Amino acid sequence: LHQDNQNPALFLFFENWESRKLWQDHMNNTHLAEYASATEGSINSIVIQEMSRV
Repeated sequence: LHQDNQNPALFLFFENWESRKLWQDHMNNTHLAEYASATEGSINSIVIQEMSRV
């Protein structure tokens, strides 16, 4: 977890997955839906960017 130095309300989570399938399995897990429900109205936006190691 990282917090922006200029905007304390901006956070970055960085995750590194062994495979895209493992990441997709994680994204389809019920705990993410539970998190979204529990934080509804508290989070302005979520941006997910898939990247590849170079």
